Amino acid sequence: MTGPVSAERPDLWQLRFSGNRKLVDASEPLFESALSVARVRAGDGSEDWILEAQFDGEPVAAPIEAGLAVAAHAIGVPAPSVEIARLKPRDWLAENRAALAEIAVGRFRIVPEHRRSAAPPSHLLDLHVDAGPAFGSGRHETTQSCLRLLEEIARTRRPRRILDLGAGSGILALAAAQLWKRRVVATDIDPVAVRTVRANAVRNGCLPRIDARCGSGLDPVRRERPFDLVVANILAGPLAELAPAMRGAVARRGQLILSGILSSQENRVLSRYRAAGFRLERRLVRGSWSSYRLRLR
Repeated sequence: MTGPVSAERPDLWQLRFSGNRKLVDASEPLFESALSVARVRAGDGSEDWILEAQFDGEPVAAPIEAGLAVAAHAIGVPAPSVEIARLKPRDWLAENRAALAEIAVGRFRIVPEHRRSAAPPSHLLDLHVDAGPAFGSGRHETTQSCLRLLEEIARTRRPRRILDLGAGSGILALAAAQLWKRRVVATDIDPVAVRTVRANAVRNGCLPRIDARCGSGLDPVRRERPFDLVVANILAGPLAELAPAMRGAVARRGQLILSGILSSQENRVLSRYRAAGFRLERRLVRGSWSSYRLRLR
């Protein structure tokens, strides 16, 4: 998954509405193009929830309001009013760096680069990461679920050919390289993310093992398939579209990790992968996000 190209977001917009839990859950597919989606419980003893979605540019209200109206009608509740506002420019990167400290996820310790010198010694596998303008600080539920699934695979298997598709900052490629001391191909559609992957590989002493490439989907690795392990932490829409091609990208006894899927999108994604010949072996849920480990039948 990739994120913003600039640390400052002068044109960041927020859409906000409140409704009951069923309506908020049903509305999630309307916000696939959002930079982020957050759900919080309304205060004052209310049973309602508030959904806040942030966009890179002003969102078009009409289709969102129409979709909410359809969802509300199906549930039998009034259509909610939608608030759209432009947020003041802020240096998000500087604020995030100031707030972030190292965190442990299973066998891994994620250490932001600006705190590297302050991190005490640890028995964990350190991942020194500067997400910069790419997605992947290690805080997101999808990234943490992928790290857990990589750790589970490492207990019983030693994949030789590994692909991190949609690498973002490269944190999952770095984790795989640390676990298995293998070469990992890391691809992303965003050239800024690819540069970030290489920079983080240098920080972690993994540059010889990280092969970072720019390109869409499986295009950058068409001549190297199949892989023993493919990790794809992107979004539900692209994952669903990639399902038929993934059958040829994963070796017969290989493993596939999928992440970046909202709970309301699970059936759409899993049905495509089952049709492509995969079976579900493990499902992890963190917050509103689901992650899977699959293998070919």
